[in-house]
Amino acid sequence: GPQGPPGSPGAEVTQEVLLQEFKEMIKEATEKRAAVDKPNEPSQLPTALITLESMTSYRRIEEAFHCKLKGPVVVDKKTLAELQNFQTPPAKGAFLRGTGMDQSTGRFTAPVTGIYQFSANVHIDHTEVKKSKNQLRARDNVRVLICIESLCHRYTSLEMIVGLESNSKIFTVSVHGLLELQAGQYTSIFVDNAAGASTTIQNGSDFMGMLLGV
Repeated sequence: GPQGPPGSPGAEVTQEVLLQEFKEMIKEATEKRAAVDKPNEPSQLPTALITLESMTSYRRIEEAFHCKLKGPVVVDKKTLAELQNFQTPPAKGAFLRGTGMDQSTGRFTAPVTGIYQFSANVHIDHTEVKKSKNQLRARDNVRVLICIESLCHRYTSLEMIVGLESNSKIFTVSVHGLLELQAGQYTSIFVDNAAGASTTIQNGSDFMGMLLGV
């Protein structure tokens, strides 16, 4: 006889669906066995299934870094400077995953389009400002920014502004937040010294970042 009409396409079987079915099969088989062996005691999930659950709860972070500035950087008065020459600290706990971070240029280039988290702790020595004969003015401050493509005003940037009235020799400016990067775009740290004398960025100032998701 003539061939019948084609049937409707089946549902797409994803990895999650297969994994769930596998878990249910193990659970059902375990419960049946427990009912035969110990009918009065509740069944427990096998160790293999518990291990499988824990493995699927975590994912490897492919792009992440924690690096520190190699040496001091002098930022002249009324100057915007990009921080370069970082290194991964030898102490345990620091890390450099993926290929996005170029420590020599201080720039992290996004391998994929996604949401990234960045933070920086910049240690600033403002001894020269305190030595200056000019009295501190309200506009004498330091800005620390994490910018996209070195275009701090064209793109959204992470920014922190701090005045220079601190009595200590060195103070720390911290900035952190989230940015969406397109694949191939880079971010880096800028220091904007609006004071009437130079400031020095101390070695050990750090730059951190990671890919949160796409």
